[in-house]
Amino acid sequence: MFTGKRTILALAITALTSGYALADVDGGGGKITFSGLIINAPCSIQADDVDKQVNLGEVPASYINANTHSDAVDSSLHLINCDLPNSDNGDGDTVSKVDVTFSSGSVEPTDSNLMTNTYASGANNVGIRLLDKNSANITLGAAHTVDLITTSATQILPFKAWMEKTGSADVTPGGVTATANYTLIYK
Repeated sequence: MFTGKRTILALAITALTSGYALADVDGGGGKITFSGLIINAPCSIQADDVDKQVNLGEVPASYINANTHSDAVDSSLHLINCDLPNSDNGDGDTVSKVDVTFSSGSVEPTDSNLMTNTYASGANNVGIRLLDKNSANITLGAAHTVDLITTSATQILPFKAWMEKTGSADVTPGGVTATANYTLIYK
């Protein structure tokens, strides 16, 4: 008789606890917004490069003051899904080049190719410069032509950037940011 009471008690506890295990628990919710754009171009811009983020690193002010700039950091743009053999540059020829034009709404008054540091209360006397694959200055607002590999579905448009001292006064520590927009014109 005593064993039967234990069995009934065990069944009652199991019934009570299993109800909690089967109950739904509200875990919250959210929203995902997807966006895209269908374009009439021979290549797609890799998704990460549409709104690209480039970290120029943490560099001591003393290094930039001594060398006038930080080390160059890769800022290349990547094209994917290219169908260059079936493309037309408008003259009936296959696309083999792309003009990349960079611009910025905030440039240094004494050097219109050096982007101004727009970080609020950030480092002083420093800007950001874009460079080509040979570390030559990119002229903002002017097309920079890059040859494409017509047999490849992926393309790398090689660019670099660095933080650069803007004048004779020493660079001071703080955040550095600048924004460059780019456009592509296939040729």
